[in-house]
Amino acid sequence: YVLPVAINRYVLLSVEKTSGSKISLSSMGREPVSFDESKIQKTGDWSDYLKGVLWVLKDEIGTECGGMSIEINSNLPEGAGLSSAAAVEVAMIVALNSSFNLKLDETELYDYARKAENEFVGVKCGVMDQFAAVMGKKDKAIFLDTLEMRYEYVPLELGDYTFLVFDSKVHHSLSKGGYNTRREEARKALEILGKSSYRDVSMVDLFPNRSRLGELYYRRALHVVSENMRVLESVKIMSNSNFENLGRLLIQSHESLALDYEVSCDETDFIVNTLREMKGVSGARMIGAGFGGSVLSLCEKEEEKKIVEVIKTRYKERFGIDLDSYEVRTSDGAREVDSSFSL
Repeated sequence: YVLPVAINRYVLLSVEKTSGSKISLSSMGREPVSFDESKIQKTGDWSDYLKGVLWVLKDEIGTECGGMSIEINSNLPEGAGLSSAAAVEVAMIVALNSSFNLKLDETELYDYARKAENEFVGVKCGVMDQFAAVMGKKDKAIFLDTLEMRYEYVPLELGDYTFLVFDSKVHHSLSKGGYNTRREEARKALEILGKSSYRDVSMVDLFPNRSRLGELYYRRALHVVSENMRVLESVKIMSNSNFENLGRLLIQSHESLALDYEVSCDETDFIVNTLREMKGVSGARMIGAGFGGSVLSLCEKEEEKKIVEVIKTRYKERFGIDLDSYEVRTSDGAREVDSSFSL
């Protein structure tokens, strides 16, 4: 079970058709990349996320786009745990779907985007990020059952509260292996338990099997099982707009990510531990796949300015890094926009 939202940070991608079969990619601050449509090869750089979408479309439905010039602009920080990879993949497939009238439905959009990251880029992510980027709705969270792909929208109108994101500036790269390692460890724990899905595992199953699992696999399984329970409880809490209790679950989730799943780091732990002692903070947890990234904090609006000032000051004193912070709001998912849209 997962509970994502789409936020008001964007990847803006434009497609211009050109003659021939050359595809040119440009993105601010990066070296341009060009390749022939007939030779889509992984190169281990930023372009793989876009190439992967072209590769999947060719593999799945035989799409031949021909020559294109593709330009990318974004106000979504890379490596900050805000699913920038999924945003690029979804922007690419939505743009191609529109430009070439591919008639892909929503399921194909997020599933093909996920396949690009899994099978071309090589990151064994689940479907949550791509799903949220396609299916997001303003003022809603999405309660998604990733096993059966059933979902429902949950009201998320924060009222006197707001979400603040603190970017630690410790940026991760999921393709470097740490993320895939954790996925494999969690899968191995499931295998030892003799189960096919964590949906079939409860705390009652874990405790008697602790010695058989060994400490590493036990803690990996403990995180997944307890996180499923927190998602279910969060849905109930959000339906009642009980944001103090939602904050409590955020703290519990971070502790589990740090201690049981071991994907946090000193910098994000410091931000969370500082926030949880501050007036006006309901809760906080790291977001993204870990090993850096950002912290999401649920705060009272009237305390927002002071919270940001204190965190920035203390973080600079502790690590010598100027972190970024910004308020985020829920947003609709990926869509075609006109030329007046600006980041």
